[in-house]
Amino acid sequence: MEGENEKQAVIALNDESFKHYLIERYGKQAENSNWERLKNASQDLISPETWVKLYNQAKQDISQKGGSLIGYELINNVLLSHDGVNSHWPMNWMWVMRFGRDRH
Repeated sequence: MEGENEKQAVIALNDESFKHYLIERYGKQAENSNWERLKNASQDLISPETWVKLYNQAKQDISQKGGSLIGYELINNVLLSHDGVNSHWPMNWMWVMRFGRDRH
């Protein structure tokens, strides 16, 4: 019963803030040797494919730790949730990260 009352950390980010999170958290691990240069450049210079790779890395990392990463978009006043990103980077989504509890 004690575990049921524990709270999990949840963070909600707009698209620009989520991209910044991806750059800071996962960019250094990217295979691109020019990453440091891109890190300080405009987010518009980073390809949609790279954003999707960083997203997939973040989703896998968060999921392995018992959390979740979900994107939300509002279409015609209907809130839709997405648990994945395909080849095109979505515009104007809200991102919600729920972090699992660390159990050491």
